[in-house]
Amino acid sequence: MLIRLALTVAAFCSTAVAQVFAADTTGLTDSEIKIGLFGPMTGQSNVGAKPIYGAAAVYKNVNAKGGLHGRKIEIVIEDDGCDGNKGVAAVKKLISQDQVFLLHGAYCSAVALAIKPDIASHPNVPYVVLTASHPHISNPLLPNLFQPTASADIVAQRMVEFALSKPGAKKIAIIRHSNEWASGYAEAIIPALARHGLTPVRVETLERGSMDAAAQVRSLKQAAPDVVLALLYPLEMATYLRDAYKVGLQTVTLGTAAVSIDDLDKQLGIPAAIKDVYLVYNLSGLLTSPELWKFARALKQYYPAEALDAKSFDSMGGALAIVEVLRRSGRNLTRERFIEEFNKLRDFNSGIQAGPLTFTPTDHVGLKQVKWIAIVNSKPVLFDQFPLSSQQALTPPGILGRSQQMELQR
Repeated sequence: MLIRLALTVAAFCSTAVAQVFAADTTGLTDSEIKIGLFGPMTGQSNVGAKPIYGAAAVYKNVNAKGGLHGRKIEIVIEDDGCDGNKGVAAVKKLISQDQVFLLHGAYCSAVALAIKPDIASHPNVPYVVLTASHPHISNPLLPNLFQPTASADIVAQRMVEFALSKPGAKKIAIIRHSNEWASGYAEAIIPALARHGLTPVRVETLERGSMDAAAQVRSLKQAAPDVVLALLYPLEMATYLRDAYKVGLQTVTLGTAAVSIDDLDKQLGIPAAIKDVYLVYNLSGLLTSPELWKFARALKQYYPAEALDAKSFDSMGGALAIVEVLRRSGRNLTRERFIEEFNKLRDFNSGIQAGPLTFTPTDHVGLKQVKWIAIVNSKPVLFDQFPLSSQQALTPPGILGRSQQMELQR
């Protein structure tokens, strides 16, 4: 009996010791948590640097308030140039050389998709997507990969719902890039329309870098759509709308959150060209609303030279979710515990996103809600549904004072 008891205790102790040593604390010290942050700091999509600064501001603000359970966050930033190969190299460096505790990155879907095999081959390394939206990022699901933004298939469904909420809308057209990002939306839009017994009346392709969309616009005008779904990046969206105005294509255009309404308005400089344009909006309020002011103030504190737009805030909800999960994980933090706690995050209100974040072991897309933004009487206005009248615009609880608005725009 004593021998058996001794053997049992010895076996238990051996198992406990093995579990302690198996716990992965890479990237942790008594005083620091190392986070690898990556996105396009250079290249054609270096607007994606704005979400990098937004996430970094959240982490720096946590440090300024004393950190988490006695630890400060150390940020290691890598440039992926919105290029899959560069993204893979950045992730390999952050995992192997920098030995970060977790990864937070990918503004571009092409990067998130390119690095997914590396994420799968390192199942102990937590990875939280920055803002990339392709549905194949989180489907098929990886246990260590979390997407705190609305995936393209969810946004596509909302785009179709919004388009068809326009009275009498039946004829839907699409203008899109030919890349993976646009495919992520288009692959969900077509079946969503089919569920309503519809097919696109026209699908036009406008390649990245195009400065002339006259041919595509003339083709769309011939199809006479009630609504055009524009799966375009900012430069090409401005090109399309400018040529649509010139050719006389007068219809409603819906765009994605890849485009900022303020930047689009400035690029065009033609109020009539943006009159019937509605863009997906991932935030809880306008940039000049009190809800977002505290986030804007933090960002300006750490990156005073940055001009703020919606892209500056898009990554903050995910960063705040990371901070919350780190807080819930406690002082005895491990990678395994972080992943476990992320799977328990329910109805987390970051205060900055259009809806709460919820994750489960079988669903790693956290955000399911979006809003819509348009320019009305020279001012941005939020909508939940297609506006039958101006009364349906979401009225923010208050607008910042003029001095605060000027500071935000600098």
